[in-house]
Amino acid sequence: MTSVFFDRVQHLVRVPVELAGDSYRFLVDTGIGVTVVSSVVAARPDVRWTGETFAARRMSGQEIRSPIVRLPRLKLGEHEVDALVAGVADLGDVDGPAGFAGILGAGFFENQAVTTDPDAMSLVVQPAAGFAANGYEIPLEVRRHGPSVDLFATLVLPSGREVCVEVDTGSGNLILDARYLPDCGVQVDDPGVTTKTGTDETGYHWTRHWAAISGPFHFAAAPETAQKNVRVQFQDIIHDGLVGTDYLERYRATFDVSGSRLILSPRVPVRSR
Repeated sequence: MTSVFFDRVQHLVRVPVELAGDSYRFLVDTGIGVTVVSSVVAARPDVRWTGETFAARRMSGQEIRSPIVRLPRLKLGEHEVDALVAGVADLGDVDGPAGFAGILGAGFFENQAVTTDPDAMSLVVQPAAGFAANGYEIPLEVRRHGPSVDLFATLVLPSGREVCVEVDTGSGNLILDARYLPDCGVQVDDPGVTTKTGTDETGYHWTRHWAAISGPFHFAAAPETAQKNVRVQFQDIIHDGLVGTDYLERYRATFDVSGSRLILSPRVPVRSR
């Protein structure tokens, strides 16, 4: 078992890692699919370019292609993976206060149980074999596409409809496809709905709606984890939805990719000395 302290870039967990002995800071994002490194990291002489590319889709549907590399030994605490496959992307500032040199996807944690403790500000990694669940256990559908690993679970909307959402620590709030507005008891033209439009860096024109929903929302396998009074983002996306840290971090959340499960355990506040 290994434990590291993390800090935040907005709602995202940022951890110290070592790449062949050199220190960097990486985000942890279960919704990224494939681990990604910055062009700065990819330029290292010990990073091997495979000549291959990986195609993925953003939640709004646009295809994104990135070159594929193999990394030297990557360590998080005592957990290490050699020759990990990663995509390359321009991640902006690596060293600044909000900088990071890579993003760890769920595949980095194969055969491990990974617990985020928001109170202790720690990330604990331990072998999944023999890990005893202490909390609400939610089955995960683990979708694999090449080096990409994505996690999905069944969420129940206020109407009682069950939808399949990505469990995405890269997202802060709950995001649902716009077709589920009626299942949440709202319409686009309701007075309490905020609508914004814009264009992203790929040229895609998006429309997003936000509404405060009294709820409840809960994982089908754990009604006890219901969340009420949720600010939900609605948008035309390729998934039913994405559930993020606003929901997950009400607990200590443990992801066990090999066991296809998520465990939500009661938080234990850290007492000041």
